Amino acid sequence: MSNYVVTCEIPGLTSLHSTLLEQGGCRIADEKVEFELARNCDESSDEFRNRCARWISRELSRLNALTNKLLKATSINIEPSPGGITIKPSAGWAHQKQFPPSHVGWEEEEALEFILSAWDVASHTEDLVLCFVMLDTICEAAEVTQNWVDKSKWPPRFAEVRLIRNLLVHGIKTPKPQVREYLEFCTNSIDSNRYENRYQHLELARFRCSHLKSAVWKVVMNKVVEDEVDLLSEDPASLRGILLIDKGPHPFTSG
Repeated sequence: MSNYVVTCEIPGLTSLHSTLLEQGGCRIADEKVEFELARNCDESSDEFRNRCARWISRELSRLNALTNKLLKATSINIEPSPGGITIKPSAGWAHQKQFPPSHVGWEEEEALEFILSAWDVASHTEDLVLCFVMLDTICEAAEVTQNWVDKSKWPPRFAEVRLIRNLLVHGIKTPKPQVREYLEFCTNSIDSNRYENRYQHLELARFRCSHLKSAVWKVVMNKVVEDEVDLLSEDPASLRGILLIDKGPHPFTSG
């Protein structure tokens, strides 16, 4: 194995971003970020370059999850040039442990990389449907419970993510029974017909979105930070900020 120095520019770095990157083993000078990565003896030049790019992308996704700032890396440079060494390419490339091996939260590497990339989308998209698809994807990848057992109570937070995702995504006019039960629990005024009531379904999703994103963010944090985060999986997401009345969910205003 050989060690390489990877350098890139990341515009918009703050002192907090720099501190977090340094925790991951990076060296920071202004907007330039430098780290070392070991190249495996059976890794081709292209495979190694791709792994370097994935490492940077994953670090930036980690920063996004921690700071809600989605940064981009430019001018990526690797020294010495990976193309300057002749090696025999492997028949199939397996994902290798990244530098540094003790990085907090990187033990479940493939799941975490997947979860972070989904959070990048969910936390920045203005498309409600795409947001809920990504939130549900994160819950599924993290294997949190998404069952709604007690139908006399508001569904647990991660179950509600799936219910809204299923309401918005599927194309059949009439949702399955559990989604209809959820709509009836919210208010009797929102009919389940997806075609005629699309606007109301989207408004419901809009009002619940910030509460459910906050709940799923804890799932992401549970993978990224060292201490275990209490996910409150069996509890509903916050109901603050809305009133459930006969015309559906509406913003709560005092007076």
